[in-house]
Amino acid sequence: MKRKSLFYLFILWMSSFLFSQAPVKTYLDYARFRYNSQQVMLEMYYMLIPTSLTEDQQIGLVFALFDAKTDSQLAAQKLRIDVKAAGQTAQVGKVGLLRSILPEGSYRLAMITRDLKQNVDLDTVVYDFKTMSFDQKRITLSDVEICSNIIPNSPRKESNFYKNTMEVIPNPSRIFSLPQQPNLYYYVEVYNVQKASLPNTKLHFQVVIADKEGHIRSKRMYKRPVHYQSLVERGALNISRLETGLYTLIFAVTDSVQNYSVYRRANFYVINPNVVAVTEQQEENRLFLQSEFSSMPESMVDQLWEEAKYIASPEEVKVFQSLKNLEGKRLFLFRFWRKRERKDPDVRTNYYQRVQYANEHFQYGQTEGWKSDRGRVYIIYGPPDQIERFPNSPNENPYEIWYYYNIEGGVEFDFVDFSGFGDFKLVNSTKRGEIYDPNWRNYIRKDYIR
Repeated sequence: MKRKSLFYLFILWMSSFLFSQAPVKTYLDYARFRYNSQQVMLEMYYMLIPTSLTEDQQIGLVFALFDAKTDSQLAAQKLRIDVKAAGQTAQVGKVGLLRSILPEGSYRLAMITRDLKQNVDLDTVVYDFKTMSFDQKRITLSDVEICSNIIPNSPRKESNFYKNTMEVIPNPSRIFSLPQQPNLYYYVEVYNVQKASLPNTKLHFQVVIADKEGHIRSKRMYKRPVHYQSLVERGALNISRLETGLYTLIFAVTDSVQNYSVYRRANFYVINPNVVAVTEQQEENRLFLQSEFSSMPESMVDQLWEEAKYIASPEEVKVFQSLKNLEGKRLFLFRFWRKRERKDPDVRTNYYQRVQYANEHFQYGQTEGWKSDRGRVYIIYGPPDQIERFPNSPNENPYEIWYYYNIEGGVEFDFVDFSGFGDFKLVNSTKRGEIYDPNWRNYIRKDYIR
């Protein structure tokens, strides 16, 4: 049996959704959740959408589960689904759910759709996947379930979609047609929270929608306290402003104290005739004209660029130096930060907040704080996790040791104030790419001649 990747199948299904002439289109999706310490709950979601049925009809579905290593069949189930004729508003499509409890292993899931009246197969979908224990010493996540709706506090406990006090209705096609479906719902479970996290800390959550070019189109960030062993995270994202195309939902959990993160991704497709896609150049021009850069005075452009040069590449520095007119400088600075904000929307705000902090705390004489060695380190790497300060003494110059525990497994920066007036010079660092001098402690002695 031919193996197909999840992403390949998604593209294949999306194309067939748009162009297929089959009377019924079927979709299959799945998600893996923790059942117990050794077993996984596999949920299999299916959907049947009539496309050209002229009368009500029964459609056959055959599900088969195989051991992927031996190709031996482990389980099978047949269903007969009553599907309404296309065009009837009473029934747009059928959505269903099957469950199976599996140990750790490699599997293959197949679904065959059959026209029982004509006695012919309409479609075959195949997935290869693995299951692993969710019971670990660090936080783990279930798959992200893409849903058409989530009903919290549902009284319908008999519903096949009921779990954790809510009805979680999947969207196996992962296709959202606007304006009928303006919201994308998601459901994910978080495990080993207390086991992996320190008490009295909070976990950081991010839910991001990125387009096929990797540009972030939507981002939601929030925190959760560590009170329970497991968490259920669900939400809704408005996608009405997205143009037709392929997107990725990314759900991430970060433990800043333990210094690690885990994430899950799920692709989905939007069909939105009400939003016309614009070219990258048109979008850039629009955003530039709406930004503060479009009317920024030249003195401010030059100042912001000088402060930003710490993270600029040599090529970017050369390009800016070659610019002779104000409009070119404005556009260059806009593009400089836009490229970085695609990966982190808050990067520019955080960067210039560090510049402001450096000016307020590291200025000496007439030299602005951002130009000092401590200011540069603070701006590039952020606030240190620990600072050891050693004041002036009869035999030693003032010096400081800054520690960063989450960079390259732990690094330090060593500053010495030779003048005694707050001009701390960086004399050594264990950070790759920074100045390195294993004999830097000699500089602490006032009688040492450099």
